[in-house]
Amino acid sequence: MLRLPPTPLFVLALLTTPVLAIYDAENLGQWEKPTQIGPDKEVPGFLVNLGPTGARAILKERSFVVKHVFEDSPAKGRLQLDDEITGANARPFGKHTFGKCYGMQPGNGIEGPVMDLGLAIEDSEGRDGKLVLDVLRDGEPIKVSVPLEAIGRFSSTYPVDCRKSEQLAKGAMTYLLTREDATRGPVHQRGLYGLALLAHDRMKEAEAFALSWNEMPGEKEWTWYPSYQCIFLSEYYLKSGDKRVLETIRKLTERLYLSQVIDPADYKDAMHGGQPQAANFLKGGNGHGARIAGYGTMTITTLMAILSWELAEDCGIQIEDFNRDIAYDCVHTHTHESGYMGYRFATGAYTPVGRQGLSLIAHKVAGRTGADEHVAAVTRGLVTAKTRLNDGHGDNVLAYAWALIGVRLADDRKAMRELFDYNKAFINMARTHDGAFVAQPGRNRHEKAYYMSPRLHPTAAMAIALSGKPRLRIQGATP
Repeated sequence: MLRLPPTPLFVLALLTTPVLAIYDAENLGQWEKPTQIGPDKEVPGFLVNLGPTGARAILKERSFVVKHVFEDSPAKGRLQLDDEITGANARPFGKHTFGKCYGMQPGNGIEGPVMDLGLAIEDSEGRDGKLVLDVLRDGEPIKVSVPLEAIGRFSSTYPVDCRKSEQLAKGAMTYLLTREDATRGPVHQRGLYGLALLAHDRMKEAEAFALSWNEMPGEKEWTWYPSYQCIFLSEYYLKSGDKRVLETIRKLTERLYLSQVIDPADYKDAMHGGQPQAANFLKGGNGHGARIAGYGTMTITTLMAILSWELAEDCGIQIEDFNRDIAYDCVHTHTHESGYMGYRFATGAYTPVGRQGLSLIAHKVAGRTGADEHVAAVTRGLVTAKTRLNDGHGDNVLAYAWALIGVRLADDRKAMRELFDYNKAFINMARTHDGAFVAQPGRNRHEKAYYMSPRLHPTAAMAIALSGKPRLRIQGATP
């Protein structure tokens, strides 16, 4: 039975507020704020990637304004800076509505230029590869033809049994293997990079990475660190049988007990930023830090801990049932009957899709009895939230990585189809001309993905999500 906490008035207000798309027309000033990481350093700001064309642009209500074109890309010598793209393949772009997106309702998604160009790319790649853009150049309308590779369309079952998906996944993996910095950087990136190696049977590289990461993190590392490390090392052990990582896996599971609230009364005096936080420390939930601090527990870190424990148990590590049971109870209690999963409570907050995907993965790996109602509700909720795939908090790649991986484990093929089919355009638009994927602007004012790991994190996510054959437990493979 899904249980709901009392719904405060401000949440009821959120439920009736229209939910819109990219945060604002100025992209919070980020159109002209470049990243300092990787090949995107040459791009003048956090721009919309125009798929494999090699161009980046500012998004307007019904158009894109080109602000960067990569060398050796299809758009080089064809598109020029300040070209305004108003349509593609003889179809004018629809209207995009700007605005923030908080709360439980799905609202508008990527409708408008983002969806229209993404689908035009799909059409062109399914024919001869020729993408014909309607462009205003110096006020004059012209046609610009950008030659793309004719790699075909996504199949009706993609990413399963789909030649295009498999080709994109392999291209993403090839890109990752060319980047020496893939084993460094944020732990989210490192964790998914390691999982991508395993998902593509790159066991030699996975072994080297696992052994380089086969030691405990510092005691002050946030919960993300031991979780990603434990998930990767567990999947590595399950594929390789390499006992050298077992002791680290065991210690990581114990570290995650320390970030879990056992008795909320212990936090009755908790403060953060000068504000009382006691109500935010939920029994069974995990917080940011390895030893709980800050502003309480979060659903996503709790699910990461649960998944870590479940995978570690598959490796033969004994897990404390008490800790695991209260973690599940926390997640189930604070899931809305609609399947919406908030930041920590059942209602209101940022996009739920990453949490929903993780919940499906954790429950599938566990094979836990008595959770059918929760799993069914979360699956429905994930479909409802299909418009919010790129609407993350802090790192929107966390949202779509776990959503795209998780929905494939749902026992509802229609749900998987709805999420993937709606976001076909988003996937095409996030692709770069050199086989990678790049973070795209979203609806949250706290979005930082482009400034933490603009390509490596999203590329690793797509290398896993678009891979057709399940090779990992988180993809549904059996141990």
